[in-house]
Amino acid sequence: MNASCKSILLAIALLLVTLASCKDDDEVTYMLPDAKPIKLTEEQKLMRDENNEFAWRLFQTVQREQGDDKSTVLSPISVTYMLGMLNAGAVGTTRDEITSALGFGDDYEAVNEFCKKMIEGAPDVDPAATVKIANCIDVNSHIGLSLLKQYVNDMKSYYHAQIEALDFTKSSTLSKINNWCSNNTQGMIPSILDQVNPDAAMYLLNAIYFNAEWTEKFDVNDTRNSSFTKQDGSVVNLPLMHRKAVAMGCESEMGSMLCIPFGSGGYSMYVMLPAEGKTIADLVNEMSQQELSQHLDAMGMTPHEVDILMPRFEIMSEIDLNSILQSLGIKQAFSPQTANFSNMSSTSMYVSSMKQKAKIEVNEDGARGSAVTMSTLYTNTGPVQYEKATFHATRPFLYFILEGSTRSIFFIGTYCGD
Repeated sequence: MNASCKSILLAIALLLVTLASCKDDDEVTYMLPDAKPIKLTEEQKLMRDENNEFAWRLFQTVQREQGDDKSTVLSPISVTYMLGMLNAGAVGTTRDEITSALGFGDDYEAVNEFCKKMIEGAPDVDPAATVKIANCIDVNSHIGLSLLKQYVNDMKSYYHAQIEALDFTKSSTLSKINNWCSNNTQGMIPSILDQVNPDAAMYLLNAIYFNAEWTEKFDVNDTRNSSFTKQDGSVVNLPLMHRKAVAMGCESEMGSMLCIPFGSGGYSMYVMLPAEGKTIADLVNEMSQQELSQHLDAMGMTPHEVDILMPRFEIMSEIDLNSILQSLGIKQAFSPQTANFSNMSSTSMYVSSMKQKAKIEVNEDGARGSAVTMSTLYTNTGPVQYEKATFHATRPFLYFILEGSTRSIFFIGTYCGD
């Protein structure tokens, strides 16, 4: 690079810094991301795409069960890690159904490698974001259950899982399991169980905690009460955060999408507002991994100066995943007659239940999100002029939090004003 080019770049950088430091009523800040990527192999990129397709299918099924007038939150990647741990112990058709639902093909070892790379890489994507992923396997010592050595090694190596034997007949076991959930979600999910079944063989748990401030915070003094139109047409007054910012966004026949980055841009929240005449159900049902990729690709080329209005909100969801996963093709794992987890233990077992508790908080400072997914197993017994735009999320919308380099969906949900 010659001296004149360096001088021009330096002048542009100084101008951007100067503009960003200016303070007035019409201040325009910059929400353009600067991410540090997780490096996936070509095979893992394909797995990422297929797993995001699984995330959409999972969320679509959840949304149909929950209804279109209720705000929701789900962590698809937490479900992926749970299924990855089950997959490592499964054999035959039980395993085939899990990997097929995830979209991972028949390279079973590759599932572990993909999960390992995401678990180890996600916390380091952005030093300004706190991301914690933890896995735990609690085995019932009261019934004398033991895990195979290879399975234990895989869980520790690929999933960094904490494995311990607990007596499920003791009251202290309930406290230990719930304390693990609380500790690994910073108190956002204080408990996952109301009681421990002494006949259960084992509990598998995954916990995810996310906490990050916006790249540019909303000023709480600019938050104002304004009308929000709910799905049924009724109008409520809610505190809506407001700011003007240069940010990535795009529009299509489906609706408009806005990217609001956290920290250095390694993670971002995407808010998608249905087009006039469309509903949340239309948006959820029409969206796919391919549609998402097209929107994200388009956003990379279209920064706007956007006038943003959106509510601060807090959502808690508890979702029973049994019937949802069975509808996506994972059937044998839930059947005492057909489940085959012989790579996990010499004792025959099946998944009695799988559920997820998730919570998200969004406000002027940023966002916090947590999820715990649990399986219960039983034995068989700047200076540039930007086009101006508005993004007023004053009616129900879809949102999701993505890791930028892999585009993996950490949280996804809807906000309906409830």
